[in-house]
Amino acid sequence: MYKCCTIKLTRRPQRRTNGLQLPLNYLQILGWIVFAVTALVNFLLVVQIQFQELKSISLIIYSFLYVFHIVSHIAACLMDPGEKDLRKQNINTLPEFDRTIHAHVIENGRCHLCNINTTDKKTKHCGICNKCVYHFDHHCKWLNNCVGRRNYAVFILCVISALLLAVFTLVLCVIDFYFFLKSPQKLSTAAQNFINCTEIANNFVIEQYCKNSISFLIFLVMFSISALAIACALLHLLCFHIYISLLGISTYEYIMRNTHAKSQNNCKCCRMNIRRLYIVKNSTTRSNTIVSPEHNNKQNVAQKQNTEPSMKNLINTLVADELNKAKKFFLYENNKIHPSKDVTDDRR
Repeated sequence: MYKCCTIKLTRRPQRRTNGLQLPLNYLQILGWIVFAVTALVNFLLVVQIQFQELKSISLIIYSFLYVFHIVSHIAACLMDPGEKDLRKQNINTLPEFDRTIHAHVIENGRCHLCNINTTDKKTKHCGICNKCVYHFDHHCKWLNNCVGRRNYAVFILCVISALLLAVFTLVLCVIDFYFFLKSPQKLSTAAQNFINCTEIANNFVIEQYCKNSISFLIFLVMFSISALAIACALLHLLCFHIYISLLGISTYEYIMRNTHAKSQNNCKCCRMNIRRLYIVKNSTTRSNTIVSPEHNNKQNVAQKQNTEPSMKNLINTLVADELNKAKKFFLYENNKIHPSKDVTDDRR
């Protein structure tokens, strides 16, 4: 029996066919909660604040965007991005991976875990979903499903619809904030009655700010800030996918390239620092030592013989460590997992 949800990306003993299979991811549940809360606030409060014409327009736009987002989100969750031959197999069909026979899960275009021939070199075996994904892009925690060629379009539509919802909510909050400061009478009758600051004491006094109006203003500011934060995050995600699409690479390939470049830069910096330390050490030793030329030559030869091998060994060790790190990044440890508990590096 699987747990209801998990905070970690753990491997399934059987392959995942959709994002609604247990265990669910905590980010997936959090996304559903935020979606439900914002939908209730938008329909019950934000729409009702608008004047009659804008209320009708906003209700229609919200209804269309929410339906569109729900459909695209469900499609991205339920659509299986796995290889075609793999989708025909029973989900319980999972051969054991023998490390003594095969070094990696995918070798020469064949996955020895899914027991299929991959149709493209961009096919990757996702250890979280435990399946080969055609044109693998990334594993989405919010969908609890992999994103590949088969569901990439609906994933982008899901992001676009969520972005439009956040932007439209922000626009309505800004309009209401402007009306509140400049023309409160243009708000709906319910909003005007709520923020009515008329107080009857000895005289008939009208104040602009009171308890209700301040709470109304705080609501608009906080909700607009939340909508802006969500819109910025979604816009950044959308621009990133547009960028990698223009480059003709996937999210996985982009991460691997950047990781490899970073590891190479770190290796170069490390070697430069060692070289500088070596030069400084030699110059300090030479400046502090004043002896006869013959003795100096003998000492330099002995120092060179004693120093060069140790420095070479140190540099070789550091370079080997950096190459091993780069190799591990290329092998993508978090995405290549097989059932054997004692093996953690199953890469293509």
